[in-house]
Amino acid sequence: MTVARSPAPCKELVLPLPAAILVFVAAACAGQAPAFTSSPRPAAGQVAGTTNLPQVTPFSLASQIEDALAKGDSNATRKLVSQLLMESRLPAETLLRTGASLAEHDLYPEATKVFERCVRDFPQVFEGYYNLALAELALREFPGALATLAKAPPTTPSGEVARTYLRGKIEAALGKNAAAEKDLAASVQAAPGEENYALDLGLFYLQSYNYQAALAVFQKATRFQKNSPFLQLGLGLSQFLAGHELEAVETCRALLAMQPDFSTARLLMGFALYVQGNIEEAERTADQGLRGPNPSVYLLYLDAVCLLKLQSQNYARMTNDLTTAARAIPRCSLCYLALSKAHQRKGEQSNAKADLERAIGIDPNLAEAWYRLASLYEQAGQGEAAAQARRRFEELKGKKVNQETEMLRDVFVKSLGGESPP
Repeated sequence: MTVARSPAPCKELVLPLPAAILVFVAAACAGQAPAFTSSPRPAAGQVAGTTNLPQVTPFSLASQIEDALAKGDSNATRKLVSQLLMESRLPAETLLRTGASLAEHDLYPEATKVFERCVRDFPQVFEGYYNLALAELALREFPGALATLAKAPPTTPSGEVARTYLRGKIEAALGKNAAAEKDLAASVQAAPGEENYALDLGLFYLQSYNYQAALAVFQKATRFQKNSPFLQLGLGLSQFLAGHELEAVETCRALLAMQPDFSTARLLMGFALYVQGNIEEAERTADQGLRGPNPSVYLLYLDAVCLLKLQSQNYARMTNDLTTAARAIPRCSLCYLALSKAHQRKGEQSNAKADLERAIGIDPNLAEAWYRLASLYEQAGQGEAAAQARRRFEELKGKKVNQETEMLRDVFVKSLGGESPP
């Protein structure tokens, strides 16, 4: 979800850095998942018979499905798919192309049915199994996806590398981390110039909190594909999470020079500046991002947090944007924590207390919220509540983590993984 915003001066955001950062990288890289292949790739060494598939003549039903997809008519598409699958003879390429189109429109159940038909009718075609496994992975049918991939016939050397890569993705989804790392690393070693392979290995390390390993992967990958915005973003994220904020800022600057409207890169750059203590530049970066097309809602949080640190008295702007961010970002306890600060500075103690209660309702382990609540309870004459809040803070303060960093980490990890954060 993006946030529409006019050039008016008003923005806010306050999220735990690493977590927020990861969530965003993921959104930016949505669509970078392994592509569905729409036609068999006959090559030397492929299983006999793959090269002699019937010449494809587009069926009217297949064409109608493409038209329905183009119009966004899912109901008509599903009916047409059912009719198509009732046909007695369908060429492999028609099935592969139709299934790929359905998958591209997120109609994975229907795509699965089409690929299952392809596998049944053309068991010698590797692409049918590969695409079916991809669709099952998208449907989170992980054991089934792994079994389907294992049944795929031998194929070309590049196809076997693709099999290894996809197996690694499925193993990672199943929590088989040792096997996943082995297969993903093997695919990158065999095809170091393949963008998706490097992205997924780097993402695997980011999700495992192995930031140095992720950094090494993205550094090597960007030497092969210097102009890939996703690899550059992964590099910047790895630098940031590994504690190299200055390098992350410079990577994002270079990326934004190529793609000025890349909101995710601007968010990462702003948070890196924020962590460095360069609050004024971080706020300018957030402000510029919010004035661009399709700005990330997390920029609202970042801008508001910066304004708070800069002792801004533009309370209307901060409360408006933090309220917007809190509504758009799922379970954003940090949004309410920041909102409480704005209300308290404005002298609205009751609202500040309510904000903090919302924050701990979302995240009972938010130590700073308990600390601030204790003070507000005491001012309100609620001695017992204040004592309980202090005890809770004392229990949590030793376990304190940088929630902003954790939030950003989740944002960008999801983005790199193809999920769409707010």
